[in-house]
Amino acid sequence: MFLIIVGTGQMGQTVRACAKKDEFFDKIEMVEPLDAVWPQEKADLIIDFSHPKAMKDIYEYCHRHGGGIPVVIGTTGQGKEEETLIKLLEKICPVVRKTNFSRGIEAMNELVPRAKELLKGSDISVLEIHHSLKKDSPSGTAKTLCKSLELDEKAASSMRIGNMPGQHTVYFALEDELIEIRHTAFSKKIFALGAINVGKMLIEN
Repeated sequence: MFLIIVGTGQMGQTVRACAKKDEFFDKIEMVEPLDAVWPQEKADLIIDFSHPKAMKDIYEYCHRHGGGIPVVIGTTGQGKEEETLIKLLEKICPVVRKTNFSRGIEAMNELVPRAKELLKGSDISVLEIHHSLKKDSPSGTAKTLCKSLELDEKAASSMRIGNMPGQHTVYFALEDELIEIRHTAFSKKIFALGAINVGKMLIEN
């Protein structure tokens, strides 16, 4: 299977390292998102952890090859133009788009609505902490948690410090007590493996 990884930064390199250990893929190429230098061969899977502006090239590559290429999108911070392109891409390719591909965050999004129900009347807040180079704020994961809780995105606060891969905490405050549900990522590997597994399922289905 031929995998194209869009994004040559830390996340892209982590995806590549994980994919190289997986016998499912026999060819892996990386594309720098804004250089628009794409392989001539049709890929079996595209995984995108890059830049919102890369969506134009992803769509054009898939369209040029007649569609049908599974695309896994882990990039966040898309604007109106990119959102339109994603909708067009979904018409010609199987697309899975998540703000976070870790198993823990998937579980957390299931847990927090139940906690809200059990802790009726509590004040709820979301805090996310990421490395100092992360640009979008609040993170896509924090926005998804707010959506799971049916909260406005303004309920999310952000910190950008050091090289923290990511930590998300939901606080439920009652009178004289505080409940926290927290997920801490200790490496980018969990996101890479999650995206690869989703991509493999798309191909196999």
